[in-house]
Amino acid sequence: MSSAAAPDGASEPQGFAHLIEKVTVMHASATWGDAVQDVEAVLGAPGFSDGTGWASFGTVAVSDESGPAWSLLAKTRSLEAVARAAAALGWQVGPVVSGGHEDRRSLTAPTGLQVVAYAPHA
Repeated sequence: MSSAAAPDGASEPQGFAHLIEKVTVMHASATWGDAVQDVEAVLGAPGFSDGTGWASFGTVAVSDESGPAWSLLAKTRSLEAVARAAAALGWQVGPVVSGGHEDRRSLTAPTGLQVVAYAPHA
C-alpha cells in the first residue's frame, strides 16, 4: 500500500486496504457443484460447505452467485468508508445490496478488477 505525506508530516494511507479485515478469492459459477469438484481436486476438501451454493477452501471460495467469474471478496466493518475510498481512486461503486447475512457493494477498479466488499450483519 502506498502512502502520501499528510499536512502534519504523518503518513496518510491511500486506498482502502486499512479498512479490509479479510480477503477471499471468490469463483462464482452457475455450475456450482462441478466447480467445487474442480477446486477440491486441486486444494482438497473445503473447510466449510453449505452443500448447495457456498464452499470455502480457506482463501478461495466457490459460490453459486451471479456476477463476475472471479472476484475478491473483502470483509469490512464499514461499507461506506470503503465506498468513499474506492470512489476517490476512480473506482465504480455499486449500491448497497442486503442479503441474509451481510450487506454488500460491488467495486470495480478502472482496470476491471472486481471486488465485492461486505459487512456482516450485527
